[in-house]
Amino acid sequence: MKSALLWAAQLSLLAGLGACRRNIEQVLSVPVGWSRSNEVVNPSRRIRLSIALRQPNIDNLEAKMAANGNRLSVAEIRELQAPDQKDVDDVLQWLSQNGITGTVRGDFIHVRTTVAKAEPLLDMKLSRFYYHGGKPVLRTTKYTVPDSVGDAISFIHPLANFMSARHRTEPMVLSAAPASKAAVAPQSEAFCAGGVNPSCLAKLYNITYSPRDNNSPVIFGVAGFLEENANLQDLQQFLNTSAPHVAKAGRSIKVELVNGGVNSQELSKSGHEAALDVDYAVSVGFPTKVTYYATGGRGVKLDDEGKPIEGEDDDNEPYLEFFRYLLAKPQSQVPHVLSLSYSDDELSVPRDYAKRVCSLFGLLTARGTSIIFSSGDGGARGGRDSNCITNDGSRRPVTMATFPPTCPWVTSVGAVTNTFEPPTGAGFSTGGFSQYFTRPSWQDSAVNNYVKSLDGHLNGYFSPSMRAIPDISAVGTDFLVIAGGFPTYLQGTSASAPVFASLIALIDDARIRAGKRPLGYLNQHLYSNKVQSILQDITMGQSDSCIFNGTEPGGWPAAKGWDAITGLGVPKEFDKLFKVLLEVK
Repeated sequence: MKSALLWAAQLSLLAGLGACRRNIEQVLSVPVGWSRSNEVVNPSRRIRLSIALRQPNIDNLEAKMAANGNRLSVAEIRELQAPDQKDVDDVLQWLSQNGITGTVRGDFIHVRTTVAKAEPLLDMKLSRFYYHGGKPVLRTTKYTVPDSVGDAISFIHPLANFMSARHRTEPMVLSAAPASKAAVAPQSEAFCAGGVNPSCLAKLYNITYSPRDNNSPVIFGVAGFLEENANLQDLQQFLNTSAPHVAKAGRSIKVELVNGGVNSQELSKSGHEAALDVDYAVSVGFPTKVTYYATGGRGVKLDDEGKPIEGEDDDNEPYLEFFRYLLAKPQSQVPHVLSLSYSDDELSVPRDYAKRVCSLFGLLTARGTSIIFSSGDGGARGGRDSNCITNDGSRRPVTMATFPPTCPWVTSVGAVTNTFEPPTGAGFSTGGFSQYFTRPSWQDSAVNNYVKSLDGHLNGYFSPSMRAIPDISAVGTDFLVIAGGFPTYLQGTSASAPVFASLIALIDDARIRAGKRPLGYLNQHLYSNKVQSILQDITMGQSDSCIFNGTEPGGWPAAKGWDAITGLGVPKEFDKLFKVLLEVK
């Protein structure tokens, strides 16, 4: 009788403990494009989880940046990132009590375990999910932790992360047919009538900067994800025909492999995105030194020493790994400018994950890096296949912005469709308003004027007090690249971003040669009256519309001043932008 009562008491205690749990993440409706499989997940399947610990000091980042001229020391950055030691101890103890070992790395605790152990630990059910029928990943729509560690944990990656497993801003191929040599040679047309190449871009934006030598102090970083291979033979062919002065100087790219990344040199595996990024970074950004970061995020899982782990697949999205890699570099190896052409519908990204990644962007700008993202290619829809519906269970119709472009620490670049006068905002150019990030003060005046000019257009489909994108634009159509040995024409904001990033890299080159520091955090300068006055305002064009209840109300119209299709405009007169930003202290 006594043992029966004791057993009943223990069951009661366990039931009580089960009720005292904290819901960390819950996805009420998976984003468009994702489907769940009914296949049974093998309980012995090994998985890796990254437990993001609370960062009690990270909210001080903006104030510290403002107080220190937008620069922080490595020690200050580590202090902002650091978790509370009690939180670390509590989470490690909780794991240990459940027979699991955790490895502490900064603000994360990494765990390798099995499905059989992870599911009861987090009161969840793992399933295979497919994105547009692609490779399956293990995800759940809800997980919890005990209250005792609820305040210590921000999220556990990648359990409820339904970011797409491909580039949402991958450039659109306009023509993949082989072109004649004449078609790829430098053009004399002032406005790139036969397609965009480095020569016509120099004329279009009046790029005349010519330093005294080619020994640039600038590291110009280009990020590549998900097996986007930058082929050196393709690059050399492009430079030989479209930028012979760069080819003559013997310039190419440095490649760094990050997080198990690869950069295959088989021509059949050349990536259009990679070709576009490096072709224009190397040619327009010459003589800066371009580094291509080939970052892994799927495929074979690697251990801490870079060796494959048998039985584990890697389906982690790579932002966390990539930016932690950059932040760990000595100052002499940190890129001065970083161009990225990768984004996702903001609402497909878990809020806490987005905020953690955004804080990493802020910390990198504090080390002097200007971070430049393409805004996306879906107009008011965000990504090209967005359904403009929230995934919080309410299925509320909204215009869709993209992350990471909505992070206030990065500069978001939209596109104009042609190079004739006057340029027109590209219908595919993604813009709009964040659901996660409040609007920074430096954007208030410009964006408030635009919201007033809308006169009720799209009211109820966006949050006017939130961070707005894009910040600026550049031409984004008819870009010539060499991919797989053949000339190809591409379009997208992923063409605009490396062009604008190249301009900032050239300005940094002049600044550092003059004994000044690189620009770093860029947006406050772009929204200054001085810069706005020299940009070419775009007042024609409207972005692609969402479909609400079977109707298309229209996308974001171009307007005088800032607008949600082209931002502040285009850097038509680079020489003037160069002069203003060269004088920044």
